[in-house]
Amino acid sequence: MERKKFVIGALFALIPGVLWGLSGVFGQFLFQQRGLSAEWLTTTRLLVSGSLMLLICFTRSKKDMLAIFQDRKDTMRLIIFAIFGLMAVQLTYFVSIAKSNAPTATILQYLFPVLIVIYTALASKTLPKKKEIAAIIMAVVGIFLLVTHGDPHTLNITVEALIWGLTSAVAMAFYTMYPGNLQLRWGSPVIVGWGMLFGGIAINFYHPVWDFTGSMDWQAWLMVGFIVLFATFGSFFIYLVSVTMIGATYASLFACIEPLASAFFSVIGLNLVFNYMDWIGSFLILATMFLLSWKSSGDNVAEKSGDTRETH
Repeated sequence: MERKKFVIGALFALIPGVLWGLSGVFGQFLFQQRGLSAEWLTTTRLLVSGSLMLLICFTRSKKDMLAIFQDRKDTMRLIIFAIFGLMAVQLTYFVSIAKSNAPTATILQYLFPVLIVIYTALASKTLPKKKEIAAIIMAVVGIFLLVTHGDPHTLNITVEALIWGLTSAVAMAFYTMYPGNLQLRWGSPVIVGWGMLFGGIAINFYHPVWDFTGSMDWQAWLMVGFIVLFATFGSFFIYLVSVTMIGATYASLFACIEPLASAFFSVIGLNLVFNYMDWIGSFLILATMFLLSWKSSGDNVAEKSGDTRETH
């Protein structure tokens, strides 16, 4: 891989990570300072972004956009992916932010690679490899430090926030593993576009987009617009460019700047205090992704992973 191409691809991967991190901080501000609900923001984000993505697909090829519905099995898989994958990831992530803060919610969600390792080991009835066991231990210690600051008799976040954060990690693991070859067969924009729209419609039955609580001013509208247009719709295509240049795994690793960006913007913009235990715990959890992505055989890891970080 050419050095220049790799550097450019890495930069394209960093941009979505920063945008995702900033969107979590904006979400925290909207929930805690403007009284918006996580359900309303999730519904709005999915419906608008999904519609825009499908509009792009329609202008390219109406036939390709609708082709998946000729296959009943894949259509059902798409609906399951939309509800238990895309919608679940978005909703649990935002609720986790509302119950705690953006950096903590993001870090907890990044436990999903460890959950995939555990699921794979149980499903195949085989013991995890040494580095996978190390990753599990690092993740457990990281959670312990992040949640308790080293004191098992105290909790730094509420039990409710912890449960929602772990649920977000489970949803992200499902979102990563379930699609299989759906995106390869029908194209990522089509699958993610329909997934967002169906997910938005599904949650709309629970919390209609017109059921609004909170107060909106120009600042709040700009943040909502940023989350929908830049951190969701725009970052998707920027991330895809990165994947085509450096591969899905490398792109995912560079996009891991998201929790750091979330912490940085929270400290700067929301005056959030992160002590050394928070940083150590966060580092241990994030390090698990790098450890699990490392291949001792020297194989090109970029060719061994699917494209899993297209939306957040």
